[in-house]
Amino acid sequence: MKTNKFILLAVLQACLFIAPTAVAGEPANGTTTSNHADDSHMQWWRDARFGMFIHWGLYSVAGGEWEGKDYGKEQGGASAEWLMNSAKIPGKQYRDTLAPQFNPTDFDAKEWVSIAKQAGMKYVVITSKHHDGFCLFDTDATDYNVMDATPFKRDIIKELSEECAKQGLKFGVYYSQFKDWYHRSFQRKQGVLSNDEYLELVEKNLDELLSNYGEMAVLWFDVGGNNVIEADQQGARVRELQPNAVICSRLYSRKVPEDERKYADFESLPDRMLPAERMTQDTETCMTMRHNWGYDQNDDHWKSTKDIIEFLALCGARGVNLLLNVGPDPKGNLLPEEIERLKEVGQWMDANGESIYGTTSSPVDFDFWWGAMTQKDQTLYLHVLEWKPNGIEFNGIVGKPVKAYFLSDPKRTPLPVTYDADAHSTKVKVPETAPDQRNTVIAVEYDSAVVVDPNAKGKYHWYTTRSKRHTEIRRSANAGRHELPEAVTGD
Repeated sequence: MKTNKFILLAVLQACLFIAPTAVAGEPANGTTTSNHADDSHMQWWRDARFGMFIHWGLYSVAGGEWEGKDYGKEQGGASAEWLMNSAKIPGKQYRDTLAPQFNPTDFDAKEWVSIAKQAGMKYVVITSKHHDGFCLFDTDATDYNVMDATPFKRDIIKELSEECAKQGLKFGVYYSQFKDWYHRSFQRKQGVLSNDEYLELVEKNLDELLSNYGEMAVLWFDVGGNNVIEADQQGARVRELQPNAVICSRLYSRKVPEDERKYADFESLPDRMLPAERMTQDTETCMTMRHNWGYDQNDDHWKSTKDIIEFLALCGARGVNLLLNVGPDPKGNLLPEEIERLKEVGQWMDANGESIYGTTSSPVDFDFWWGAMTQKDQTLYLHVLEWKPNGIEFNGIVGKPVKAYFLSDPKRTPLPVTYDADAHSTKVKVPETAPDQRNTVIAVEYDSAVVVDPNAKGKYHWYTTRSKRHTEIRRSANAGRHELPEAVTGD
């Protein structure tokens, strides 16, 4: 992942504001960052909202340690998959030590995809080649791959792609196109290939990934360089071989102006970050369940299920997809903590997925002390993250709803609603105790398109620059567990 650090406010330069008179149903994130005239290939991705990220490779064998020293992110360094760089391990030594040990006989593509599906995820993206240069697929471009360099000799990308197709999930690959510590001779670092030879390897790898694995729904490039011509050639190859593939903006360096990122379909935010306000372009954020992306044997900084559900809801409220990471162990198992959290998220999604899938961002350009909204057609979904027993109140929407109810209630029993026409303020009466302390969703239905009060005012309270009082409240509520996802990147 990226090495540059970004504070949360950095993305404000890229954020556009939605007109305050916007009508619900007009997607806040319905544009594309690409100059592609037809962006219909993006619709499944916009509807999906939630995907699984998988970081897995030779670094998983080491688990963040090298020669008795812990280099993991929990120690303040880069993430575990950066071990080769962090410990300054020569390419040959790294390969000769770790590749013979990579034999994940417990790997079961069916199980992994089933876990993702049961969690409510709609797409899977796996590291086909990370910065250490090792390929998890059968390639003729280099012998530094799972078939030739390891005892495992099974094409992991093939097995996962086929299983995703069977179970109805979209499949994509992460591919480190610019940074490769093993192969690329670049910036005085001597790899096994010259720069020109390396670019030929990338071209061959892309041809293989785009031709040999059925539908490739996502090309998740990472850490792009400033050479726009080089990036455009790679993007054009994707368009040629998989015209419906969705391409990550990390094909290009963040220093490249947005209007020059010709083949970027969606903006990938810095790691573990939620934008400070609504996005008006197709956007995704990637998030870890603990500090590290790749497997780390010493990282116990787990986010709770509530943390994950909160972040998923707030991503939806700001028009952002969530790509949630798992880091399987060297034997090919998802960790018990990952499975437990994904199962619980899936149970919440079974009851509340309607408030996530196919929704657009909040109709108002702010959120509330109790949480935030998503919207779909003539319905608002109130994601109540902090329960208010005296009622859930929101401003900014003109008109009284025709009905309100808990989304998880199969009977959809109506909740009492009052509306103050002068203040354009709506209040839903609720019981003393929240049905779900993690996130109770209240569906609020209108008999016509939802209209926003052009004079509505408010601010963002969640996962952004918040008041001291609210920060203290959240810390108190989260005592004993990981409080919030990190706001900066380091991977």
